[in-house]
Amino acid sequence: MDETETLNKIINKPRRVVRNVIIIAVLMVAGAFITGYSGLDGMDGGYALIVIFGFLALSAVVTAIVYIPRAREFNRLISNLNPLAHWTYTDQEWNDFIKEDLKEMIAVNKATLRLVIIISIVVCALLLLVYRDNLFILIIAGIILLLTIASFLAPRIRSNSLKKGIHEVYIGNTSAFVGGTFHTWTQAGAHLTAVDIYTESAIPVLHIIFEFPTLQASQQEIIRIPVPSGKMEEARKIVDQLKTQIK
Repeated sequence: MDETETLNKIINKPRRVVRNVIIIAVLMVAGAFITGYSGLDGMDGGYALIVIFGFLALSAVVTAIVYIPRAREFNRLISNLNPLAHWTYTDQEWNDFIKEDLKEMIAVNKATLRLVIIISIVVCALLLLVYRDNLFILIIAGIILLLTIASFLAPRIRSNSLKKGIHEVYIGNTSAFVGGTFHTWTQAGAHLTAVDIYTESAIPVLHIIFEFPTLQASQQEIIRIPVPSGKMEEARKIVDQLKTQIK
């Protein structure tokens, strides 16, 4: 497939998010003004509507601020004439990658879920000792159930997304586009922690691992990129180049 044709089919989803949330913000601000000048008494719901519209507008603006750098990074990766790599795949290679990605995600989610269950049980036991209220058992059980459902569905939703997405990969110095999903490790205090190639599977998989701060603690993210036949040497060079960013 011609590369120009391929690039034309790739949608800058972060830019689309920015556009949509800006439209929402404008509509919410308009809604607040209309409510304020409509003659609706504040005590009859006017103030509440203005606050709701204002909150939604502020949320949309914050979302736009977060996604504008992502949209620029995406555009930089795709419009760059010389990314670190642009790989295409046979159907068999892509299917092998989807199976390996699903297996890895399920394993990671199971390990995380086990840890959460253990912590939840300990917290529940402490709360029962202190407050002696059996309601905490139902609350913790509900939380564990929701997390279990999420950990079961998330890998399968991702696999479905990979099947439907474009079967190509672009890798840059600070971002990657994998099967329709854009990743970047330069935002919100994110930094690379490891880069390696996993070869114990039907298709080698390049792992780009980065961490970013959250309200609770640092969270780790793994970008999995299949290495097509004949590209192993190129993949090793990418590993060496990206490792220079690890501090």
